[in-house]
Amino acid sequence: MFRVKHLTIVSLALITTAILIVVAPSFAVTTLSFNGIASGDATQNSIIVWTRAFNTATNQGIVTNLTAQIATDSKFRNIVSSTKTSTDPKRDYTTKLDIKGLKSGTRYYYRFLTKNKISPVGTFKTAPLNSAKVPVRLAFSGDADGQWRPYPSTQNFDKLNLDYFILLGDAIYETKSAISSSTADPFTNTSQALLDYRRKYREQLEPVKAGGFTGLQKLFAANGNYTLLDNHELANKQFINGGAPAGTPNGFGVDAANSQYDVNTANKFINKTQGFRTLVKAYSEYEPIREKTISVKNDPRTDKTQQLYFAQQWGANSIFINLDDRSYRDIRLKTEKSADDIGARADNPNRTMLGKTQLNWFKQTLLDAQKKRIPWKIVAISSPIDQIGNDSGKSWYGNYRAERNQILKFIDDNKIENVVFLSTDDHQNRINDLTYLTDFNNPETRTVSQNAFTIVAGPIGAGGPDKFTKHDFDTIQFLTDGLVTLQKAKGINPIGLDPKFPGLQKVYREGDPQADQHREPIDFFSPDTFNYVTLDIGADGKTLSVNTYGINSYAANSFPEPEQTNSPRHILGFEITKS
Repeated sequence: MFRVKHLTIVSLALITTAILIVVAPSFAVTTLSFNGIASGDATQNSIIVWTRAFNTATNQGIVTNLTAQIATDSKFRNIVSSTKTSTDPKRDYTTKLDIKGLKSGTRYYYRFLTKNKISPVGTFKTAPLNSAKVPVRLAFSGDADGQWRPYPSTQNFDKLNLDYFILLGDAIYETKSAISSSTADPFTNTSQALLDYRRKYREQLEPVKAGGFTGLQKLFAANGNYTLLDNHELANKQFINGGAPAGTPNGFGVDAANSQYDVNTANKFINKTQGFRTLVKAYSEYEPIREKTISVKNDPRTDKTQQLYFAQQWGANSIFINLDDRSYRDIRLKTEKSADDIGARADNPNRTMLGKTQLNWFKQTLLDAQKKRIPWKIVAISSPIDQIGNDSGKSWYGNYRAERNQILKFIDDNKIENVVFLSTDDHQNRINDLTYLTDFNNPETRTVSQNAFTIVAGPIGAGGPDKFTKHDFDTIQFLTDGLVTLQKAKGINPIGLDPKFPGLQKVYREGDPQADQHREPIDFFSPDTFNYVTLDIGADGKTLSVNTYGINSYAANSFPEPEQTNSPRHILGFEITKS
């Protein structure tokens, strides 16, 4: 009896093993995973959702059929949309869908499925109806250099409960880190550059250590996103100036020290070259953005380019305006010694950052918003618009002063209220008022705008703040005092908002218990942290609350996990209340 029973058990085991071998899914399928998920460009009734599939055994992208599910609950009991798609090898095995027919002002959850694999779950919110008087909560930051992965400054994004987040430029860097080589030159080796830039975008979503924090995955999944193009997505060389002359051979660029190229009138532009378009292709493959080609007559600088500028109203109290200040800008001016030329050439009234089509659209959008009595106009720009005293050629004041002045004067002349310019790129957090000349040819006519100010945030993780080994209040105060001395010597208003800025209240600064009473430059300045800024607009539209959260900077290529750093803390903040 024992022998028969034993043989039966052995036979059953062999049969079971054989069945498992026959019915087991293929190797590629069983090892499928996702590089992350993302959603973006929310409207009142639509959203872009994105993912990429790869084989965990080979770490290579794979073609697979997917279903994108949208639900009103995180358990997916109430699925409102189910859309089939597949990853595209021509787009580095990513997929991107424009999901329509959604309800306004609604929190949704999304995921991607294969037959036996489910992606992580993400969430987003659609924009409220234009008439909806509801609070709006957003945040922004930028500048994520791979030397500072995996970006523990973003560790708590799933707890922020944002309506949307703005990734405001430099989502990747083309440079090397201790664990990643630099990219190929997109002019001399375009095909390899495409592969390299795709790799850089993937790395931002991967852990540095096995099982570690997955970089920007949490940031993208925790909320809907809007993203901007900046210099490091564009190789930080000639392609950063999309409106500059293409040069010979096409895409080589021209001599930025030669004044004949200060304004491009040749109708051959960097933004039409293969190198530029390759870099925008990689950006578009990995960011959750809509892809649309603009067609416009009488503006060859803009015609047949990918339109990255747009506006989206968020309820009755705010409008988000996303500008593109890279694709159309004139050349960054240089001296014969290749230093930034921020002298008289930068005053040329014909030089442009936005191009005439986008500039006219921006002005009309502001006028329309004011006519509709939308209280807050939130404007995202990838290059800072304030004047700080050591302005470089990348900034509006450093190289594009006439157009900057034109915009700020237009805002005041037309009484367009509560315009808040958001920017990153300088690797420090600061809040500043904005000055301009009522007569551009008369330096004695400088005035402070009563209708606009700017917030510069970040970096998420990049160079600059890492120079600080001490983060105490006295150290930052000493640095701030030095900057203020420099600014006063140049006749520039000190950093920060004027203590009597209309509606300013509840000023807070870590380490300064008298911040609201004194309202000094340091109360609006954090140069030593990796940070992001939140903005809360009240349901009545009267109050804007601004707060910076961040962590102390750390050394390049040290790659700390979140548990090795502190959680993001409240660094500074204030409110503005408008009547």
